[in-house]
Amino acid sequence: MSWSDLLRRGTANPTLTFARQKWEQPGKFVWVAPRETVTAPTGKEYPLCVTVYFKDADDVVKPYQPSMDGMTEADDWYVGVSGRPPE
Repeated sequence: MSWSDLLRRGTANPTLTFARQKWEQPGKFVWVAPRETVTAPTGKEYPLCVTVYFKDADDVVKPYQPSMDGMTEADDWYVGVSGRPPE
């Protein structure tokens, strides 16, 4: 699946995890966090953009910024976790 497909599916179902077939280390995945709102110092609430998080092989989680290849050319995204068969 493409990056666009991942964003659509992950936004519709935030319980899904996604990985790339090219990721060789087991245990890596990304997920799309549900939309939230944040309250500014002015007291007004604003919607946050959707955030994609990445859990790496060392169990560290960070916001995910895919490479240009990961966003525009990759079609090897799948539902699941690296090192395991696609779900």
